Amino acid sequence: MMYAKNIQCAFFAFSYCCLMLFNGYVTAAPFESCPSKAFLMQQQVAQLYGVNLVTGDYSLLSADLGTNDKINAIGFNFHDNYIYGWGYEWGTLVRIGDDYQATPITLGNNPGVNFFVGDVALNDNNYYFYKKGSAYGLYKLSLDEQSVDFLQVSKVIDGQSLSLSIYDFAFHPVNNFLYTVDKNGLLHQIDVNSGVANTLGNVGEQGTFGAIYFDVDGNLYISRNSDGYVFIIDVTDASPTATLFAYGPSASQNDGARCAIAPIVDESIAATVDYGDAPDSYGTTLFSNGARHSVSDNYLGNSVTTEHNANVYPKTDVDDGIVFLTPLLAGSDSLIQVQATGAGFLNIWGDWNRDGQFSADEKLISDKYLENTTDVFLVNTPLTALNGFTWLRARFTTMADVAVSGGVSDGEVEDYRVIVTNSGNSQIQDTPYYLAFEDSWPEEGDYDMNDVVILQNSSLLLTDTGQVKQIEFQGEVKALGASYHNGFAIQLDNILPSNVDTSLVRFEINGVLQEVSPIEEGTQYLVINITDDLRSHIQLTQSCLYYRTESNCSNSSLMTFSVTIPFVAPIALEEFPEAPYNPFIFAKDGTYHGDLFFHPGRGLEVHLKNKLPTSKADLSLFGMAADRTQLDGENKYQTSNGLPWALAINPGSQEEWKHPSEMVDILQAYPDFQVFVESNGNNSSDWFSQSNAVNSKLY
Repeated sequence: MMYAKNIQCAFFAFSYCCLMLFNGYVTAAPFESCPSKAFLMQQQVAQLYGVNLVTGDYSLLSADLGTNDKINAIGFNFHDNYIYGWGYEWGTLVRIGDDYQATPITLGNNPGVNFFVGDVALNDNNYYFYKKGSAYGLYKLSLDEQSVDFLQVSKVIDGQSLSLSIYDFAFHPVNNFLYTVDKNGLLHQIDVNSGVANTLGNVGEQGTFGAIYFDVDGNLYISRNSDGYVFIIDVTDASPTATLFAYGPSASQNDGARCAIAPIVDESIAATVDYGDAPDSYGTTLFSNGARHSVSDNYLGNSVTTEHNANVYPKTDVDDGIVFLTPLLAGSDSLIQVQATGAGFLNIWGDWNRDGQFSADEKLISDKYLENTTDVFLVNTPLTALNGFTWLRARFTTMADVAVSGGVSDGEVEDYRVIVTNSGNSQIQDTPYYLAFEDSWPEEGDYDMNDVVILQNSSLLLTDTGQVKQIEFQGEVKALGASYHNGFAIQLDNILPSNVDTSLVRFEINGVLQEVSPIEEGTQYLVINITDDLRSHIQLTQSCLYYRTESNCSNSSLMTFSVTIPFVAPIALEEFPEAPYNPFIFAKDGTYHGDLFFHPGRGLEVHLKNKLPTSKADLSLFGMAADRTQLDGENKYQTSNGLPWALAINPGSQEEWKHPSEMVDILQAYPDFQVFVESNGNNSSDWFSQSNAVNSKLY
């Protein structure tokens, strides 16, 4: 253990009772670990705080550090888990352990002045400190007791050659450069071997940045004394920019330190932060600097959830603070009810142009103060708001004028998926369907109907004259029991692709806006291509061949999709196809799909019974093996016994439909299905209910 001179007892890093002598002083044990929280030293008589950089929330660690003066230029030393800084009372380096008492250290070649800029290197166990001016400069001090220079101060460069108006700096976790931002907003990189500084650009913020930190991923955080704002900077960016990250504590006297090899979120302890759950394009996850709050006594509704990072849509939280009493109509007022527990300011944004972002001019409510109340508000949806599903974000916190993203120290964020319609328009919510496919077509295969299982929802937006203005699909992959690589698409029979307003199409997978259009080119009728390969969106564990068809193979992976298709010219409802429309799977180009075809490619399609193939289907495949399709007749995608290769199941009041386990014939799992097929659907219409199933054969 470092500095183990005149040890009076066996010393261990994790002991709270074992003390040792250092420079004649009895000192405490080090901190237990490399902490995720940052340290912040404030006040004229030093006080130490712990800061959660994620939200800016902070707490007092110690109001008595054993000094009557300031401590500054602090740095966390991950080599021994102590804090080092400059003690103004003694005019020398001090060390702080787990008892939060400062121990002064006698130095060789002490410069004889006080310092407020310092940090500990990660690779060479040296403390570096700086003071501007020709008589001073950048100094180096070894903290390695095995070094011949142990506790000896040496000057790296004088303060005229390295002349920076800075108030703190921090070591990068990998490259051993120091980084700092001066009062004018210039980002500097300092080589501690030569003392040469390289200016990397202006980050766009000015002020006294008295606390500067790094995290393990190389993100730089700077805290401004005057308002406590914490900004994040990507130091590798060609044009580094300071982005508001969290609202931290303000103080005239500020100095920061942090273990730079620690992530800013410690998942080994219970989560204490609330996030939103809108798609990440809105700024939701920590990676996207999403909206987040430290949990507190003020929140929306009756409760607040916590997580280490956001669960983006469709993995939504249970939000209960806002009730939409009337529909959101473009150009009209609507009523919303807001329940606030505790006191704070309410801000609400809506994505009216559906571009996947909240902007300042899309605000519904600004800084409305609420305290333990349930209020009803009249809000206006802009006339320019686009029809269809979009997102609203509400933030409730004691801080006024918060941004739509970033961290705050209390309150809650709630995200809501809502639908906007024009006055006179209406919405039809289609029946949800479970779509189940056997991908061995035209062979029967194992007929377990779990090669692809998708829960599909759809809704229509109608004009005041009852014409279809827009259709939206949402879906979730419930199972993949196929070893083949299958794509998934939906054909809208008799609807022309040219009638799609492509500029307003919105397509998301797992809540992430997709750059590629889902409208397939070169088809006779409109085909919405969700993916060419469903398996590419599912992460299987090492021991699992399939997704949710075998025991212990549910995984945490999830694939969802959402696609909105607006039409140039509205379509008469009676001319529009009916749900579940014409969903189908198809073989991915260049992949094996059975010995009958090897690589059949996009032309191999598997549709619901009696549904039309697309114009891209390979018609030569029909009639092979067990298939008895009559392209010029009514019978399509069925065997001679009328058995289909795809099913659309409406579970009704039943919460879900359970598909068969791997290699279990659906006729064995649901015996009444045979009767249903042979009677052309006239008998055993509830064959798919769990009460009619052999439950031991279901997943």
